[in-house]
Amino acid sequence: MGMVIVLRRASSSDIERLIADPDDWETFVYEEGDQQNDIVDFDKAWHALHFMLTGAAYNTDSPLGIIANDGETIGTDENGFGGFTVVSPAQMKMFDEALRRIDDAELASHYDHAAMLEHDIYIADAFAGLTREEALEYIFQSLPALRDLTASCAKAGDGALRILT
Repeated sequence: MGMVIVLRRASSSDIERLIADPDDWETFVYEEGDQQNDIVDFDKAWHALHFMLTGAAYNTDSPLGIIANDGETIGTDENGFGGFTVVSPAQMKMFDEALRRIDDAELASHYDHAAMLEHDIYIADAFAGLTREEALEYIFQSLPALRDLTASCAKAGDGALRILT
């Protein structure tokens, strides 16, 4: 088990409803909507992908920072932990615009295992036994779904919930 981040599409009305009644967030995330297209599960690669997108370990002013930037956590899970952070429709649109300007090859050029270790990027030590290509395959496993989700959200004017489990 470890820290996993999930991004779940949410309309403005979904966001308003869940802020007003945060006890319902787990049902919304895991049971409602199109589970195939409305969720991106980064697994444990979230921090490495965030670092490659932004060059920052955590908070950044970059619009690409939605994966790991701090935000107000709303609600709790069944164990009294976690909850969700809101990614507004405006943030999602800026993220999508910035992400579309970076192709996979350029993003791959940002892979720097030594820098990840230096910045204490989550699970970077696990990449030590992998080739560069193997590490990138793991880090990029959710990238196509992320590109699809953010483009769809930006087009529809939707935001998202970010959940750390």
